[in-house]
Amino acid sequence: LDEIPQNMRDAFIALEDKRFNDHKGVDWKRTLGVMILSKYEGQGGSTITQQLVKNITDRRDETAARKILEISSAVNLEKKISKDKILELYLNSIYLSQGCSGIQSASYKFFGKPVSELNLAECASIAGITQYPSRFDPLVNPENNKEKQEIVLGKMLELEYISQEEYDE
Repeated sequence: LDEIPQNMRDAFIALEDKRFNDHKGVDWKRTLGVMILSKYEGQGGSTITQQLVKNITDRRDETAARKILEISSAVNLEKKISKDKILELYLNSIYLSQGCSGIQSASYKFFGKPVSELNLAECASIAGITQYPSRFDPLVNPENNKEKQEIVLGKMLELEYISQEEYDE
């Protein structure tokens, strides 16, 4: 985690789980909201911890039983390891297109350098891939990735992870 820029951590939290530092594995407000609004496409209720559980177990079935097990596992995981460790494991296990698992491989693939050397814009670009890797792949769909990068930066600004000046730059 000490090799991962704060901007990368913040970009993923802003995009994937803005209450990551406050919940205990499950964001109940978001989960209930998604259940109520499930008819709207693109609404995801999983926290970073839940996504990590899903990545580790590789269970992809869309059943209530899997979701309940995922929620239970996320709550238990948060009792055993720190938020920093959860974020580190998540960032090193997510799929980011082009055969890249984790942000380090994505950093080399898309920018030709280690993740520790990425700037804010590059961090936002990689974070933007996660929700739909083939659609937001910067090599295959650079326009889509640019649009998503700007969304990530906007969320980072909204949550005050970056300043207006950093956003504009």
